[in-house]
Amino acid sequence: PLRRQRQMCIRDRITAKRNQYIDELEVKGHAGSDEYGRDLVCAIVSGIVTGLANALYEMAHEEDIILDEGYAHIKLHHPSSATDIIMNTAIIQLKTAQEVNKDYIRIMEV
Repeated sequence: PLRRQRQMCIRDRITAKRNQYIDELEVKGHAGSDEYGRDLVCAIVSGIVTGLANALYEMAHEEDIILDEGYAHIKLHHPSSATDIIMNTAIIQLKTAQEVNKDYIRIMEV
């Protein structure tokens, strides 16, 4: 089933693990750029990560996905060139959001 968007923002960090393909993504923390429910940085990150989760579920049948308040974790069990395109697209979107919200988003690739 498609996942509903939840508030998740990242004052803390986004971590992407890369082997041959990106096979894991973790988002932790809250932006704190405004009060809960009015935080546009949270809305941006939540929308990107929820869209990523839904794309991986619908297109690649990946189900090891946790979306919760202030936390998201995606672990791919069958990483491929197709999932890598999906994951990289989301990371590019998150980096774009980071460019204009440097105080609230930190991205780490390991």
